[in-house]
Amino acid sequence: MAQATSLRPVRIFREDDAFEPLGGGAVTVGRFDGVHRGHQALLNATSRSAVALGDGRAVAVTLWPPPEWILRPSEPRRLLTALDDRIALLAASGVDDVVVLRFDSTFSRRSADDFLSDLIRRLEMRTLVTGPNAAIGRDRQGTPEVIAHLAPRLGFEHVPVRYEGEPGAVSSSQARRALAAGELERLHGILDRVHSLYGTVGRGDGRGRELGFPTANVQTPPWLVLPADGVYAGSALVDGDSTLYKALVSVGTRPTFGSRVRLFEVHLLGFNGDIYGLGLRTFIRAWLRGQEAFHSVEDLVKAMRRDREAAATMDLGGSEQAIPFLRVPT
Repeated sequence: MAQATSLRPVRIFREDDAFEPLGGGAVTVGRFDGVHRGHQALLNATSRSAVALGDGRAVAVTLWPPPEWILRPSEPRRLLTALDDRIALLAASGVDDVVVLRFDSTFSRRSADDFLSDLIRRLEMRTLVTGPNAAIGRDRQGTPEVIAHLAPRLGFEHVPVRYEGEPGAVSSSQARRALAAGELERLHGILDRVHSLYGTVGRGDGRGRELGFPTANVQTPPWLVLPADGVYAGSALVDGDSTLYKALVSVGTRPTFGSRVRLFEVHLLGFNGDIYGLGLRTFIRAWLRGQEAFHSVEDLVKAMRRDREAAATMDLGGSEQAIPFLRVPT
């Protein structure tokens, strides 16, 4: 994934913050769920456009909550990334500013013309960079063709970006499907990185510790997409600890014990501390096996030992730390 060459500060603005433009900038707008390779191409083009302006800044604008949650509340879409992770990924892409606009029913009724005029007024937008599927404003009327028509009248340059590769192969929806199906190679190809999930460690029933595999019961938002039920090799970072631990990850309902509650559990190799209440970032690297109902607890423990050995021998390659996942202000 393209990222900033230095850890320079990136300005982050929420809807209620006062955004102060530092010279007219190049802007791109999107949901950016997952910040996949297509999004990265868009962000890179925005950074190049900002450089071309001379004194411009690259600005990534994202919407929260997702428009689908407001427009179709009866069928809310699940997501790859929570807002904080989305901001961290955008900040790591090389842009100068990340702006979060609150999406609500009033916002949804704004025309493309009004929204673009607002970007010019509030962000001093001089260039707008869009992807091939851009659709802004009421009823998604602001397609690239419409934007190109409005640009001369409103006084900004429109830079359309075309993605390489098969149309539709790189998208947030494809990435969500790949994760939900446990197709990690396809997922990581779409994202151009190892996927991770962040959650808080809650107290479980202690069964893992009884079996010799103490596990962190990671609680994530209910709308976050989890991997397909099964056992995975991965790694994890504990809040406040810079060590990247190898990890055994289990997603599922514990069929051996007749449970119906779907859990996301992480066993950290070489870690013996107390992490209840702390945040845990888990990188899902490789599929090991599907969820199984074993005939006995002994058979389950034997399988878990094999799983742990596979996780222990995995080469992490350092890719998990390629992006500085900093917790951003909420």
